[in-house]
Amino acid sequence: MNELIIDYNTLSSTKKTINIITGIYLTGFALYFCITEGISGGYGILFFSSLITFILAAILLLSNTLWVSGAILSIDNNTVKPNISGQSKSAIDWTNVSSLNIGISYITFSLNGGQKQRKIDLVTLKYDDVKTVKSKLVEICEYKNIPYQND
Repeated sequence: MNELIIDYNTLSSTKKTINIITGIYLTGFALYFCITEGISGGYGILFFSSLITFILAAILLLSNTLWVSGAILSIDNNTVKPNISGQSKSAIDWTNVSSLNIGISYITFSLNGGQKQRKIDLVTLKYDDVKTVKSKLVEICEYKNIPYQND
């Protein structure tokens, strides 16, 4: 079976490279004007506009390098790895799943014979992706003989 990956943060490598180069250039350019205006003591419009440009360029640079988040949801034959904001990011191993409840916009995993429950809220996903996730989960449950039901 194929792995299902839901990822909304995909940028092409060309756009990412252009954003990084632009961020580096604007950061250096704005930093130069901030330093020269700061040394000369002229805290006019050029200093403050270059300071704002430096901050925005740093945000552009960081958002394309360090702040890139991974896939929102990854489902394969072994694990379910959610990375949805505001929810637990620990992976769910299919060997621990005893049953599955599928709701309109959520999925509840019963783990270890029903001793623990783990709920994943799918509200942040697009509707087509929610349907794809549900069908993938049903496919894996049928393959692994895990009971599932709709709530």
